[in-house]
Amino acid sequence: MWHDQPKHSDKPEKAGGQGWLINPSQQKLVQFQPGSATAHAQWVAIHTFRLKPGEAPTLITGRRMLRQNAIEAWQTMLKTGWTRCHSPRR
Repeated sequence: MWHDQPKHSDKPEKAGGQGWLINPSQQKLVQFQPGSATAHAQWVAIHTFRLKPGEAPTLITGRRMLRQNAIEAWQTMLKTGWTRCHSPRR
């Protein structure tokens, strides 16, 4: 389940930039997933889910960001209380 948080050494992010972050105090889960590249940019799709114990995560928002902006957002989130996690079981 989403509340079983792995150790950082578990490396839940996948090669190619996919990964998940969780913030239990905010009851949110965020997925970072490589999006399609264009001739001028690389994109990352970001999906935010609301967490309720005993229920499947519920999608709140979805958007895309430039890859560099997504990297910065990931790093900022880690510094502000978010932790890496595995994708939720559905």
